[in-house]
Amino acid sequence: MTQVLLPELAETAATGRIAVIYDEIRRFSGVPYVSSLQRYLATLPGVLEWAWDAVRPAMVSGAVPETGWRLARTVRLPAPPPADTAALGLAPADVAAIRNIAANFVRVSPVNLVTGACLRLLLTGTRPAGTGFDTAWTPPAMLPPMPGNVDPLAMPEQERAVLMRFAVEMNGVPFVPALYRQVAHWPRALAWLADALVPLIPAPGTRAAGERFRAEARAEAAGIVALLPGLPAAPPPDAATVAQVLGAIDRYAQTSPEMTLFGQFILDALPA
Repeated sequence: MTQVLLPELAETAATGRIAVIYDEIRRFSGVPYVSSLQRYLATLPGVLEWAWDAVRPAMVSGAVPETGWRLARTVRLPAPPPADTAALGLAPADVAAIRNIAANFVRVSPVNLVTGACLRLLLTGTRPAGTGFDTAWTPPAMLPPMPGNVDPLAMPEQERAVLMRFAVEMNGVPFVPALYRQVAHWPRALAWLADALVPLIPAPGTRAAGERFRAEARAEAAGIVALLPGLPAAPPPDAATVAQVLGAIDRYAQTSPEMTLFGQFILDALPA
């Protein structure tokens, strides 16, 4: 079978400096999870290290996370009808686990959106020389762990076909946002989401909300980047690698608002 996912360095495979960066990403995002954007950057030699060093002052000060969360509070779709959890075969513990997955993505996706907007500026010529960030910040308590991404290649063909309804293209290969790969542990719940959400992806209201979120993130990123004290001492990625990274960032700029909107959709549809 052809490749079905963007390459990534799994959290369990991270060592040395990458492992340290992964730990900081989790801590300052407030989730027990490193997003696939960073896991992809980790497969490109030296790229995650350069990118993290570039934006780290804005992360540890809370400038990036708090900005993302503030913007996300106004990003909503119309309230969905309550899900029939009995028909989906979901016990209360299953509902709680899926709600936790949704909460993780509602928290981390805005952080990724603002981080990507900052990195795009830094990779396309912006050279900050600001005074830095002097605000002391404590990240929120980390959310509970999620069950982990389901491997599409390990799924029965029919269930994989449902998951791949959510696939988009990134750098020439399909990319399935991790929200759906996590919910795939519950095939009937994933099928419910596919039927409910896939038609909403191209809907005008979804597109308008996503574009507004992206535009606000780009505007805020300019102010954040202006305060950064400078670029890392290590050389930046070469032009070919920058093109790859920008492609991933731009795709994430499309899916991060979707994860925020649809994560909140799940929280609204499932009983607390």
